[in-house]
Amino acid sequence: MVLTIDRLIFSDEVISKTVYWETNQYIIQRQLNGSIETISFEPMPQCKEHENILKKRFLTRLNDLKVQQIVDNETKDLRTILYIKAFSNN
Repeated sequence: MVLTIDRLIFSDEVISKTVYWETNQYIIQRQLNGSIETISFEPMPQCKEHENILKKRFLTRLNDLKVQQIVDNETKDLRTILYIKAFSNN
């Protein structure tokens, strides 16, 4: 199976984390051409699932991680303030 992902939408970090979760069942190759990344999945012999299951799981995880990244970026300053306050002597 081959998926194409737009790097203008999903960061390398998000794609890499998502790919990592599938390395136990698939041999995965990544190729970048401009802002489009092509990801090829070859099932390992022990993998018996249909590619539609992989596609759904991969795209769901990709979107989940993107939302997590957005929330982390939006709350970074607040978390820093809370850490400083928690560990200050005052």
